[in-house]
Amino acid sequence: MEHRHVAVVGSGFAGTILARLLHQVGIRVVLLERHRHPRFAIGESSTPLAAIGLERLARRYGLEDLSWLAAYGRWMRHIPEIRRGLKRGFTFFKHEPGEMFRDTPDHAGRLLVAASPRDEVADSHWLREDVDAFLVQRAVAEGVDYRDQVEIDGVEHRAPGGWILNARRGDSRFSLRADVLVDGSGAGGFLANALAIPSRLADTSLDTGLVFAHLECAAAFADLSPGPYPDEKAAVHHLLDEGWMYVLPFDHGVVSAGILVRRDALARLAASGVEAPAAIWEAVLGRYPSLQRQFSGATPVQHLRGVSRVQHRLRDAAGPDWAMLPHAFAFLDPMFSTGIAWSLRGVERLALILEGALRDDALDAAAVALGFERYARGLEAEFRQMARLLEGTYLAMDDFPLFTAQSFLYFATVSHQEAEERLYPHGREGEAPAWHGFLGAGDPKLEGLFEESRRRLARVPGGRDRGPTDAGRRGFVDWITEAIRDRNVAGLADPGRRNLYPVDVDLMVEQASLLGMTAAEMRAKLHLLRGTA
Repeated sequence: MEHRHVAVVGSGFAGTILARLLHQVGIRVVLLERHRHPRFAIGESSTPLAAIGLERLARRYGLEDLSWLAAYGRWMRHIPEIRRGLKRGFTFFKHEPGEMFRDTPDHAGRLLVAASPRDEVADSHWLREDVDAFLVQRAVAEGVDYRDQVEIDGVEHRAPGGWILNARRGDSRFSLRADVLVDGSGAGGFLANALAIPSRLADTSLDTGLVFAHLECAAAFADLSPGPYPDEKAAVHHLLDEGWMYVLPFDHGVVSAGILVRRDALARLAASGVEAPAAIWEAVLGRYPSLQRQFSGATPVQHLRGVSRVQHRLRDAAGPDWAMLPHAFAFLDPMFSTGIAWSLRGVERLALILEGALRDDALDAAAVALGFERYARGLEAEFRQMARLLEGTYLAMDDFPLFTAQSFLYFATVSHQEAEERLYPHGREGEAPAWHGFLGAGDPKLEGLFEESRRRLARVPGGRDRGPTDAGRRGFVDWITEAIRDRNVAGLADPGRRNLYPVDVDLMVEQASLLGMTAAEMRAKLHLLRGTA
């Protein structure tokens, strides 16, 4: 029987990158895929933390193409045939039913937060159909044992002795023995079924459905006054009474768009007979004239699809000889584009664990078990942190000043971590950057703020149903401004910016002490912050 140290199930970008990293360090790995590439997938919007992770992996494992994916300019120079879209930052618009969106001098319903200073070093929207196929092609060229169109119909767990996978591929059958299994097959995937791991969604109050598609011929949203970048060269968020809508533009004229619909809104729609994805799409957009105009001539590349509930979370993220990649374990909401970055952090951690456990062509079971225990604790803490952030965000969504303030909790957290990981690429105090908690998990100055923010929003005077009082709104905004002070390297919550926040490197120099540096030390490393090294 064939033997592999590790079997990775699922060849999305995360599973494929993990298989490539393991192969590079001499771990015998097999990458198994139920379907075949190219294939449609969502989860497309990258961020600076994802870029930093890709660049770190590229350096450590000698995989230059990962660094090409990390910056729009490099992507265009090296792999322009892989379709993508320019992402300069995060754009938010607040809509009222029956009214065209209109900007105001103080941008009261518009928020832009830049993620990069210029196109060359910007993030990208990944056309996953192309990116995932490209990464698989690279894996195969490097010698990774990749098998697609594989149906695993039998799993035996032998302790000690690892796993036996019985599978078929077309008309033939094969069996594999693997010491370790890693599941990258997504929600409700391979290991969730094989091990009957129960769901644990009681850990969050979030409950939204999704209708989504890739569409051609969508119009521009609106003609707006200039901001720190073109508003639609971004992850665009439209805040609605029913929930919110994302629009991610690709360079070839297609947009990825989806509407996250709250459970109460779905129930109201269902009561009026609106349940099919296309009907929900039309009903929601029909209430917002600016969006209806933008998409009135748009045509789905594939039919509109629906997911009854976006959120999932399993009870366990790992065991002594198995582990879930982050999105096989849990997913909450795409509001802040956390998916790619969180996935890559999980990939990096698993690679370090397994690389460190390799002893003379064998994996040290005790080292793997200890590493996977730490890995699981990390994912669970990060899930809780994301849940508290997003629960607060949904509480604030109906009031744009509250939403804007709540978003600063996210942007302050990630901008500080991005700057720290660029300035200290090998970590601080002997800790590899991969083990830094995602979204402030484990940060003594941040971890409690996410829960405190959610609690405060739940009891803002006036509340969601009646709208907050002016005093209640002002009290929360003032609290957020003070709460993020020790991590606010981006100059957030500055009324003078009028909701338009560029990347301000000079401000970061002024805030050097928040990153453990003097201003002079920071100036000497500005090339790292500007993405020129």
